[in-house]
Amino acid sequence: MNRRTLLLALAAAAIGGLYVLDVAYRSWIEEPTGRLEGQLAAAEKELSDLQAEQVASRRLTGRLDDYAARALPYDPELARSHYREWLLGLIERFEMKSASVNAESPREIPMRGRVDRRQRRAIGHTIRYTARGRTTLDRFVEFLHAFERSAQLHKLLSFTLSPLGNGSQLDVTMSIEALSLQATDREEALSDWVRTDDSMPPAAGLTELVRRNVFARGFSQSLAGVRLQAITKNRAGTRQAWFATGNSKETQIVSGGETLELPLHSVEVEQVEADRARIRVQGMPVWLDLGKTLGQVLDPTGMSGADEESEPTPEAEPG
Repeated sequence: MNRRTLLLALAAAAIGGLYVLDVAYRSWIEEPTGRLEGQLAAAEKELSDLQAEQVASRRLTGRLDDYAARALPYDPELARSHYREWLLGLIERFEMKSASVNAESPREIPMRGRVDRRQRRAIGHTIRYTARGRTTLDRFVEFLHAFERSAQLHKLLSFTLSPLGNGSQLDVTMSIEALSLQATDREEALSDWVRTDDSMPPAAGLTELVRRNVFARGFSQSLAGVRLQAITKNRAGTRQAWFATGNSKETQIVSGGETLELPLHSVEVEQVEADRARIRVQGMPVWLDLGKTLGQVLDPTGMSGADEESEPTPEAEPG
């Protein structure tokens, strides 16, 4: 074997040795290390997910305690009956006429198992109600505020308002859903929780909705022309308010506690002072200054078409 062949053989042997060493390194060190690093990353991710799930579970536990305190009783049939009575009482409290409340059968709320996703158990029931009644817009707004303030575990899914006649009365249909939870410790009693005033929008925020009753027809004709013309005293010393009503300039003289005779609206005079009167329009109280019209008070934008050119009549002396 000559020198050149010997060198080639040694080089080939060295390459083969390096290959064997590389294979051994990959098999015994690099690949096991990669697998271990992958397993470690998977374990760290699982640990992170478990920690996040634990934090979420603690938060959900707190929310579940809150829900359980507000939920309907855990017995779905008793919950269905008692909440129906409560809702009917609330409706009647706000003088909704021809009131009725119909309750559907309770429906289970299923929850899947954390380990076996095919396993399900009921954690409570949803119960839907359909409530109907006839009322005025201001009474309906007051009902909504009381409904929200009760803090029962319920919600108003939808409602329909249909004006009756001239629009001073509304036919109301509401769809309501309430929850009964197994987590609550009450078998038949409803929650007595009440929301604090600072946790809710103020009821006064809905005043503009009542003022601009979009359901009432004939606003400009029946309200805009009603003007407080004068305030006098009768022989008994009782103040009386003189109102010009409509285009005919017909004058009605009323005292506190009496009602104006208007075709489209209910206007009650509650109190008469020296230069103004407190009146209730469709159940909403407002102050009407001497010389002003109801249109100017209820529609300050001037869209009512009230006549603002006539001068106010000064207060008359007692007769």
